[in-house]
This record gives sequence, structure tokens and C-alpha cells, in this order.
Amino acid sequence: MSVPTEAEWGEYQAELDQNYAHDLFAGRTNEEMLPHFRENVIERTSELRFMPEVPFQYYVLGFRDFVMAGEFEGLEASDAASGFLGLVLEKLEKQPQFILPVMPQLLPATRHIAANQASYDADESIYGSFPKKLKQIEALYATLGQP
Repeated sequence: MSVPTEAEWGEYQAELDQNYAHDLFAGRTNEEMLPHFRENVIERTSELRFMPEVPFQYYVLGFRDFVMAGEFEGLEASDAASGFLGLVLEKLEKQPQFILPVMPQLLPATRHIAANQASYDADESIYGSFPKKLKQIEALYATLGQP
């Protein structure tokens, strides 16, 4: 995939959250966005939620790469891992058309994160059970007719 074009961002100006996401992400590669994810992974995850379809599909792959690289500072690991799983689950529930095209590329990461919750320092009492979230993700994905 290539960096989304201005046309693929659509009418982002009409929606405040999309406009902000556009200002930060538009025209940048996933590699260029890595420092921004490191700066504030919770905010970047939120911005992904509001992106139009094509930009979301591109930048969620960069988010996956950020989480899988494991180069975290402070409490970032748990927030990144939990945020990633939560975003995948939310998109499957609310906007499956946004995420289904890239799910084959995201599913291995969701499985890895769920199997390694402790390595992300994600206390289950705070972040919930990653394996349970994975079961929800896989069940929704199967319900939507995917393997």
C-alpha cells in the first residue's frame, strides 16, 4: 500500500477529528509516523478511529508495525498493545468494511499480542484479558464470513 492521496482522505474538513488526523498523518509514510506513535500512542490510536477508510487501512498497518517492533518507552507497551487490540475489535464491531481488507495482515499480530500479554506489561486487572479479546476478534471475524 502507498501513502493515501488527498482524494482518499475525502471530505475530512467537515469532521473535526478527521481534520486533526489528516493534519498529523496526511502525506506521511508509516515510518515517518513512528515517532508520533512513540510520543503519544493513546492519542494516535484515537486518531486512527476517526480516519476515512483508505487512510485507516494504511496507517493501521503502521500501528501494527509499531506495536510488533516492541521499541517502547515507559508505560507505552501496555497502552500500545491494549490500544491495538481494542481498535481491531472496535472496527470489526462498528465498521467492518474499514478493517476486513487488512485483517489478514493484522491477525498474526493480534494473536502474538494476545499470547504475550505479560511481555507488554499489561496487567490483566487494568487492561483486561488479551486472550479473551482475541477470542472476540476471531469470533467476529468468523461471523463476518472470513476464515
